Parts: sequence; C-alpha cells; structure tokens
Amino acid sequence: MQLSRRECLHLALVAGAGLLTGCRSALRRAMAPPPLIAGLARRRGLPDDTIWLNRVTFGVTLTELERLAEMGRVAYLEQQLHPNEEGEEWLVRLRLRGFEIFQVAPAELGDLPIPEVLRQLQQHAILRAVYSRYQLQERMVDFWRDHFNVYARKGLCAYYLPQYERDVLRRHALGKFPDLLKATARSPAMLLYLDNYRNRRGVPNENYARELMELHTLGVHGGYTQKDVQEVARCFTGWTVEERFLRPRGRFRFDPSQHDDGEKHILGRRIPAGGGEEEGEQVLQMLAMHPSTARHLCAKLCAHFVAQVPEATVRRLSEVYLSTGGDISEVLRELLLSDEFLQSPPAFKRPFDYIVSALRALYALTDGNRPLQEHLEKMGQPLYQWPLPDGYPHGEEAWEGTLLARWNFAIALCANEIRGTHVDLSALAGNLSATDALLQTVFCLPPDAPALRPLRERLHGTLAQQAALMLASPQFQWR
Repeated sequence: MQLSRRECLHLALVAGAGLLTGCRSALRRAMAPPPLIAGLARRRGLPDDTIWLNRVTFGVTLTELERLAEMGRVAYLEQQLHPNEEGEEWLVRLRLRGFEIFQVAPAELGDLPIPEVLRQLQQHAILRAVYSRYQLQERMVDFWRDHFNVYARKGLCAYYLPQYERDVLRRHALGKFPDLLKATARSPAMLLYLDNYRNRRGVPNENYARELMELHTLGVHGGYTQKDVQEVARCFTGWTVEERFLRPRGRFRFDPSQHDDGEKHILGRRIPAGGGEEEGEQVLQMLAMHPSTARHLCAKLCAHFVAQVPEATVRRLSEVYLSTGGDISEVLRELLLSDEFLQSPPAFKRPFDYIVSALRALYALTDGNRPLQEHLEKMGQPLYQWPLPDGYPHGEEAWEGTLLARWNFAIALCANEIRGTHVDLSALAGNLSATDALLQTVFCLPPDAPALRPLRERLHGTLAQQAALMLASPQFQWR
C-alpha cells in the first residue's frame, strides 16, 4: 500500500516521538522539555530576549524581536502595560469592529443560536491573540478568562459573555484587582453562572460566595470557614439581574426587598445591619485586599507565565500588590522585569497558546473561524466551555493527551488544509536557505543555535513537512 505524503509525515512524527497509542510513559517522554530548554538557568545559546518575549506574548516573532531591540525591555513593557485601541494596525481594528455580538446589548442577541455566539467569541479571541500589538493585554485577558471562568453553555450565560469580555475582563485586565473583582460580581454573566441572581433573603444561595472566596480571592487555604461563606452569601442577597417579561435584560439590579439586612461577621470583622447594597461592596474590597488574596493571585500569575518561581518571589509580588492597592500592572512590572522570570523553568503551552503561537510563528493569515476553532476543540480547550468555576488548568499533565491533535494541526496548517487560514512558507526564506529561514522564523534563533541542533538533524522532506516537524517538536511545545 502506498502512503500519501501526509500519512508519511504523520508516521514520521509518531515514530520520531517514540509514541505508542495509549502508552502514558511514551507520552510523558514526548512532552518532556528538551534539556537545553529545561535548563534555562544555564541557557546555552538561548538569547534572553527570545525567552522573555516568548513568555510575555503569545509567541515570539522576528518582527516583535526587532521592536524589542529598538525600544529596550523597559520601554517595550511600558507600552504593553498601556494598550491603546488606536495603536493597533488599521486592518486589525477594522476586522475587530465587524463582530455583531459586541455591537448590541445582550438582550438583543436572543435571536442568535448559542453556537453562533460562541463562534464569534472564539473568533474574536483568536484574532486578537494572533494579531494584536498589545500582546500582554491578550495574555492577561486569557488569564482572567480562566480566573473568573463562566461556562457558556449554562442557561443563557453565552448571551452575556460578549459584554463580560469587553466591559469587565478586557477593560480591567491591567488595572486594579478590586475594580475587576467588583465588575465581575455585578456582571450578569457571573450572576447567572454562579446562581447569585437567585440569592434571596431567608434562602441564601452560597454558590457565588464559596467560589468568590475559594477561587477568586483568598484561595483554598486562605483562612476562611464555612460560616464565613454563609455570611458572605447573606451580604449578596438581592444582587440580581434586571428582568423583563421573565427574561434577564443584561443589567445588574439590586433588589432591597430580597436583601438580608441583619448584622454579619466575616473573617472576624463586623458588618453592621442595614448596609444594603454597600455590604457586598465592603466584602469585595475586604477580600480583594486580604493578604491571602495577594498571595493566591500572585502565585497564579506566576504559573500563567512560567512553570514556577521561588516562594520569595511570590512574597515580593504580594507585597507590591498590597502596597499599590492591588495594581496588576505594578505586579506584572515587578514580575516580568525580574531575574527569576528569565531563570524559571519553562511552562508547557496550553492548546490556545500553542495554536496562536504557531500562527504567529509562520505569519499566518487567518480568519479564526470554525475550521480553526475545531482544532482547538480537538485539543480540549474551546474557549468559555470549561464547566467548572476554576477555569482550564495549566501544566503538562493536564494536556498530555493533546499531542496527536497538535501534530495533526501542525500538518494541516503547514499544508494549507485549514479553510480560512493560509501560510506562505516560501515567502519566509529571504537570503537564507528555506530550512534555515524556517528555523530562524519559527524559533527566533540562529539556525545553527545549539538548542536547534538535534531538531535540525531530523529535518527532511518538503518545506511544509519540515515546518510541521518544527511545530510538532518538543522545542515548540514549551515557552
């Protein structure tokens, strides 16, 4: 039987990784970071700027490296911390303005099927992550999307997600955490997802209160008790969503008739009776600026960008957080300019990170539509479709079953088999040989860099096959 080129490449990828279907030990070997990448403290041949950009952005590119070289790391970071919609390329701005779901109020989206809302949401997220000049903002929106997760397929939640993404997560992504926390608490998407819209005097619903303390602020070991959860739930009675004709209209509403006006005690602090809506605001401010929240949030931020940092670094970031009123930009500035940020072990790319970084590496033209989104689904990370409140996980163990799907994506991308997405590999060559040009473009390293030598020795076949092997290599799975 004669195999097609695609089948040959597929078999080569499987054989090269030593992968046998169902063999967990082989999977772990295939997913282990190459020694040159795992030993970043030694960094033999890996330039600091390449490592830094690969972590700050959704994937280093030669264009972005050139910008960093011109501006310097401090100035580049300052620009990233102050995103400006008008600073985007005009074609990017034009494309992003074409999404119906962001142009109308949630109550007017009811005629759209939920799958269509999700298609536009994911398409919008992909296009921003691939093409936005303000990559750090996109990385942080991705972080908050999981930290304040809302499951799109619960009830009518999907119709409130465009508003949630635009007016809550994106608006406050680099601002002060107390402001972001308060915005999520008032968001109809969150009120519906965690059932606080049904939280009433006499029959309090504890769902939101529990996740607020366990996931959004203090953390599992943050020092609160079940009694604290019950008291917090009482503070949020009456926080609901405006209704008309028995349907949510998309606006927050406080219903004083459903609020428990009694005295409460939370984390040893007394909240006097009769505070009304302000009681919830007090709780949010108290939790946002609690030392346990500072530690929990800073540890999660570190895990989002790198695999791990020393505990001393988390403590230092927590101090910055508390001294600046929960200023996320100040925490990021401290983290991203630290020595530990470069010296930390690499993190395994989640599927969204992997797909976007591949598109950026090859300067792909994509519409981000369903054919591309289907690959994201096959890898297990369709956006806004994680049912639990904790959001999609990090770490290689969570994604060890995605390698075959990644390889299939790499093959399809480089062979231009994804409708609506196109790569022009021959245009990347310049003055170098095609193979060397691809290596330099994909990894932003000199083609003869020690880190690429093992991979370079295995590159054979057509240009599309070589590009797919690069994207499927262990070197490209980590940042």
